[in-house]
Order: sequence, then structure tokens, then C-alpha cells
Amino acid sequence: MNVFIWGTGNIATEYLQCGELEKDEILGFIETKKSKDYFEEKKVYEPNEIIGMQYDYIMVCVHGYEREIYQTAMELGLDLKKLILLNNWEWADGGNIYTSVPACCRVISSYDIHVQSIFPILYEKFIAENDIQARRYIAISQNGFDLVDDTLLTTKNSFAGISYQTDYFRYRTFELLANEIIQNKIEGSVAEVGVFRGTFSRLINAKFPEKTLYLFDTFDSFDKDEFEQELALGRVPEDFFDGFKKTSEEYVLSIMPYAQRCIVRKGLFPGTAEGLEKEKYAFVSIDVDFEISILEGLRYFYPRLEEGGAIFIHDYNNRFLEGVKIAVKKYEEEMGFRLKKIPLADEGGTLVVVK
Repeated sequence: MNVFIWGTGNIATEYLQCGELEKDEILGFIETKKSKDYFEEKKVYEPNEIIGMQYDYIMVCVHGYEREIYQTAMELGLDLKKLILLNNWEWADGGNIYTSVPACCRVISSYDIHVQSIFPILYEKFIAENDIQARRYIAISQNGFDLVDDTLLTTKNSFAGISYQTDYFRYRTFELLANEIIQNKIEGSVAEVGVFRGTFSRLINAKFPEKTLYLFDTFDSFDKDEFEQELALGRVPEDFFDGFKKTSEEYVLSIMPYAQRCIVRKGLFPGTAEGLEKEKYAFVSIDVDFEISILEGLRYFYPRLEEGGAIFIHDYNNRFLEGVKIAVKKYEEEMGFRLKKIPLADEGGTLVVVK
């Protein structure tokens, strides 16, 4: 059997460690944009370099880029039936566990006896992972009994789509918390640091149409030095950096329901907060993934948070992005008191800090 492995990050490394493939069965590795010549003593290719080569399978050991990989393989004329997606619950069409899988994409499933017999370890591991993900989505259900009338997430509008429903706990908790802030007439602006493509910022803007919304982001991924630090600590995969470059301030503003209330602060935080030393905030979302940036976010925002306001810190209980929780602990040690913390059982393990 001859196999290419698409990816040279943590997922590929973890799969190799299970010992399912012999060394001589691996033809080499594929990177969409080649960053190295060799990995695990095997040659690394760009996708176009394997055109015309003979192989049995391409194991896609990458998270979050399945759709792009599928598109690239299709454009190059590679045999799509030989693609095997290791992330079994996130398909190449960008859907989720409930969507149908394109016939041209092979996935690990209980019905695929062929894959089960050739890759038994792979089969057991990812079928188990699929079961976990299935239970996760079943657990996320809407509350049909609350008395709030302005339920953005449950009405037939642009906020009822899949990106909001798959992380319903986080967005619905924000919606209910925002109602409390509004009803209690909490003064101050609102903000998000770590905007990316504006999914959460858009909801903040919709709930607080009368408040100024500050959008803090580089709109060009993370600070390179901080990313390299996190990578060296094993807290982040190699392909994490490029995935957050797919955005722009123009795109984010184009999806805002009240764009006239938005102020873009483009660049590295906290430098982009210069001139806002006297600003006060009613609600803030901090979603920057890494220890130093989370700590800087707390240093700036918490002293400026109004009484009755709240901060959402995304990925606090994410088992991969360990720096987030470390940053919160460091801030508490710096200040000499404990924050009022409420953890959410949402997709990213968000922490709510109230004042």
C-alpha cells in the first residue's frame, strides 16, 4: 500500500505515532504551501507535484482546511475517491455531522468495510471521535421556554444559520446577558479583540445598536512572534497561523447591521487601544487564543469595565489553547484578587467574567 499524508502538523504526528502505517508505505507528505523539504525523513510535496504519481490513498491529516484541500485536489485532477478525511465530522463541503457527504469524498464510517479492514486503528479512533461529536451536537438544543421576545438566534433571519446554531450556548448566553446589560442601563461602549471574520462582532452590533463597537484586530492573523512562541510550547498546530489570514476589515464591516456604529482599530493590540485610555465598556469579547494577548486584553479592558458589565474570554476551557487559562491566572495574581468567573459549556469553553 502506498499513501501520501496531507499535513505535517500535530494531527499527522499523532496519527504516525499510532504505528498503523509502516515507514515504507508512506510515499511522502503534502503541504498546500510547502514550508519544509522533509518531514519524518520523507519528502514534502506541494499538491501539484504529485500529479501523475501512483498512490492508493491520500490521508488528510489537517483540521479546518478540508474544504480548501478538496477544492485544490479537484482543480488539480487528483483522484478524489482516494481522499480520506481524518476529521470525520467536518466534511469537505463545509457542513457538519448532519449534512450529506459528497460522493467523491471518502470518510471513515461504520459502513466503509474497506477502510475498516485496511486502517483498523484509524477506524476505531475516528469512529469514536465521531460519536463524541454527535453527542455534542445533540446536547446543543434551544431553550423553548424562556420569556425573552427578541430572540435573534431562533427567528428566521441571518442569525439563525449554522455558524450560530453549532455554538448556540455561547451566542444565546451572550444574547441573554446583553438583555440584562440593556435593561440595567449599563453605560459604556462594546468591543471585540480578535474579530477574525466578524461572526461574534456582528451579533454584538445587532444587540447594541446604540453603542459604539470597537473592532480590534490585525485582520492578518496573529502576531508572528507570539505564534512562534505558542508553537514552540506545543499549544497550537503549524497551520493555525494561515487560517486566520482569510479576512479583511472591509468584509467585516460589510456584514455589520449597524456599520456606522463600528470603529475599526487595525493592528496589534494593545497598541491599537492608544487614545482610548478613558473609554469605558459594558461588554467585551476577547478571542485572541494566546497567553500574552489574553493577558494584555485583561489588563486593558477589566479596569475599564463598568459595574454590571461582562467580558467573554473565548477558549478558556479549550484543552489545546492552554495559554488562555494561564493568562487569566496570571492576571489574578497581578491584581491580588480573584475575578468573578462563570465558565460556559459551549464549543470553545468560554469564560464569562462579570464585574
